[in-house]
Amino acid sequence: MRLYIAMALVLLAAILLLYMKYRKTGDLKQLLRYIAAIGVAMFFTYISKLILVHKPIFIVHLALLFLSWIGVFYYLFKERLILWFLLAPSATTLFFIFEALFFREHG
Repeated sequence: MRLYIAMALVLLAAILLLYMKYRKTGDLKQLLRYIAAIGVAMFFTYISKLILVHKPIFIVHLALLFLSWIGVFYYLFKERLILWFLLAPSATTLFFIFEALFFREHG
């Protein structure tokens, strides 16, 4: 439950920052890029619920998720996208999918 509250606060801060940047610049194209970066980070945040079943992968995923949100805020503040920060949680997501496909116990 604390994770959801923390992520809601992070998302609220990102949206507030987006609003302030858009009012200042008025650049719709840049706003859509920011929204896409936030959407990617939110997707990996949502995937965390599925990965929760395997605790070691989940812990690594949370660390990479934190790195992803740092990448989003770095992009919002410095306007420089570090793509591997943003896509870091995809490693644990792909590992979880690989494990589910090839190392099932039943079937």
